[in-house]
Amino acid sequence: MRTLKLIAVLILLPLCLGLFGVWELQRSSENIKEFADFNAELGEMHVELEAMAAKPGSSSAMVDINGKRMSVAMALSRITDAEHDLTILQPVSAVMSNLAKGAIALGLLASLVGVLGLLGLRWAGARASHSRERLLHTFNRVSRLLPYLLVMHIVAMGAAVAAILGFEGLGLWHMGKMAAGEFKLMLIVLMLMLGFLYSIWQMGKQLPVMLRMFQSTPMNVLGQVVTPQQAPALWAYVRQLAEQLGALAPEHIVLGMTEGFYVTSSDVNLLPSDTALKGRTLHVPMLYLGLLDSAETGAVIGHELAHFAGADTEYSLRFVPIYEGIGRSLGVIAETMLQSDVLQRTTLWPAFMLGEYFMERFDHAVNHWSRVRELAADAAGAKLTGNIAIASALVRISAIDPLLQQGVSTHVARATNPSAEHVRTGDLPGSLVQELAAQPLTLPEEEMAASLPHPSDTHPSNLVRLESLQVTVEEAVSRGTRPINAAQACAAMDHYFADPQALRARITEDFLGHYVEQDAAVVQELRSHAGNATEEVRLHEGARLRGWITLVFFSLILLLGLGLLVLPWLLPQASGSNKSMILAAGGVLVVLMAFLLPLSLRMLTRANKTALLLTPEHFVFANFKAPLPIRHVADFGLQVGQGVHLNLLLEDDAPMPELASRSFFSPDAKLNRKKRWVQLHLLQICRDDKKLKDQELADLIGTYLNAGTARHLLQQRFEQA
Repeated sequence: MRTLKLIAVLILLPLCLGLFGVWELQRSSENIKEFADFNAELGEMHVELEAMAAKPGSSSAMVDINGKRMSVAMALSRITDAEHDLTILQPVSAVMSNLAKGAIALGLLASLVGVLGLLGLRWAGARASHSRERLLHTFNRVSRLLPYLLVMHIVAMGAAVAAILGFEGLGLWHMGKMAAGEFKLMLIVLMLMLGFLYSIWQMGKQLPVMLRMFQSTPMNVLGQVVTPQQAPALWAYVRQLAEQLGALAPEHIVLGMTEGFYVTSSDVNLLPSDTALKGRTLHVPMLYLGLLDSAETGAVIGHELAHFAGADTEYSLRFVPIYEGIGRSLGVIAETMLQSDVLQRTTLWPAFMLGEYFMERFDHAVNHWSRVRELAADAAGAKLTGNIAIASALVRISAIDPLLQQGVSTHVARATNPSAEHVRTGDLPGSLVQELAAQPLTLPEEEMAASLPHPSDTHPSNLVRLESLQVTVEEAVSRGTRPINAAQACAAMDHYFADPQALRARITEDFLGHYVEQDAAVVQELRSHAGNATEEVRLHEGARLRGWITLVFFSLILLLGLGLLVLPWLLPQASGSNKSMILAAGGVLVVLMAFLLPLSLRMLTRANKTALLLTPEHFVFANFKAPLPIRHVADFGLQVGQGVHLNLLLEDDAPMPELASRSFFSPDAKLNRKKRWVQLHLLQICRDDKKLKDQELADLIGTYLNAGTARHLLQQRFEQA
């Protein structure tokens, strides 16, 4: 489906613009030929009229011009005016012809760019599956060229539309005196063209975004960088493992809390210090240095360092950072689209779609080579400490990770919402080790089909990795789910660092402080939204004037129908043989008005009745037995056409509202239980007898939804809005 959309946007749409230009060129060519023939005819007539005017007595002579009799002098004046008009129309026609040719060329160029882009991506994706070297070479080449193709496509499309508008605007010019309305219409079309060109120029602000869309974006990592002086044993161990593997040693080691072991060559933005790291970075989850034994730790770190050894080095250093960065860049473009206006969002949409298609074409090859390199890295890690060590490490991390994530979430919740009952820990690693030691380690069977958490690569499943290591599941589970001894784990973790207590305290403060700061920003934003809608707002239909107008009109028609019905009885001679026709016409009018008059009365009676009452916490409908809590509304939409349809989508877990008896003369809402929509249909929606524009209504509903949701979230945090 995505491919069809891309074909429509990148190929068919510009092709339609080019075909429209062909039609314009045909019209322009016909006009040029007509003007040339007419100019030649006028020249001959001018010569003849001048000859007649030179003869004696020509002042009384009359000539026939287009069926009208006029004097020679007047005819000569008309011919001169027409020739003057042609001196303007012929250059205008030439400009129009060039605009039509430009629209054709630009439309075809944009379509050709779309064809080349899609075919190029299909070819590149297929070629990337042959080898990692081809994947790297092809990906780099396409990522450099594709943004420029997209920019070319956008500029060509924009210029083609502008050329079409310019042609149609100039096409309104004609011979003779231009009427004021015609002149205004031509100016409006030309202004639209200039406005479109200006918008295209303004979209130059978005072009840098598109040109950077396939450039690597730094990855955010929450952690603490440690130097060889701070972690002498850890650095010595890592360098020893790298030397044994013949791998490049990391340039930075970052201690984290929740993410797993991994290496990256991407630029890193270290949080919360906002420090930039470049080069090879090894991320080590601090707790696992104590929760794994030394053999398991060596196997896992060796696995990661193997990505910087042998044939995998170039792939890890050059391709992986770019591939990771492009995924993050597409996320940045998605955020930019949400914050852009309609024209800019429409322009960026094809680029975003093509970017996603670009990643999809390489996903198969990337997943294939990721699987190959991960299994090879497992084998490299196993050479250092044995197959059983890395197998048990996989199982142990899989068993501990859910418990660790749950424990971290609990401590983060206590830090962001402190209470006298729970004191914020000053040693998060130590507290987590104690809590994990109190829980048994188990590994459900379905966990063997899962992959270990990793921020970039697509790892094979644990079962596949154990099979590749030739270790049975029972043996790996038996060793990997051994109980945690808190004292031994803390001692094993601490021996890697020069001052472990100070490091634990600093990591705890950075980690929890980061989430406390994030939570404070969220709470501040929620409070800001919660204060935006504190009053009750009454919305009503307000179509009283329309009701009176239609009521008077329909009443007159009803009286006319009644008159026709009684006419044959009052004036039998006047009706004559048309009696049956008059009675039929009168009956039709009376029956029709019997249906239409209640609609007018309906507009009058419900004009000022409250259709929807907005309160800080509820939406109150006239025919609902109970107010609808705002927190039960997931989204809303507006449909304009034959009135205004306000649709409210209910949350999946929200109870369905109960309807009271409906009244024809009341503005009642409908309920679609299957789609979970609440719909209010009115001719218009007014506030304080003033009709609300579509955007005003959308802003009002959105404000109350955001405010109600914000208050609900704040209440969940035991705060008052």
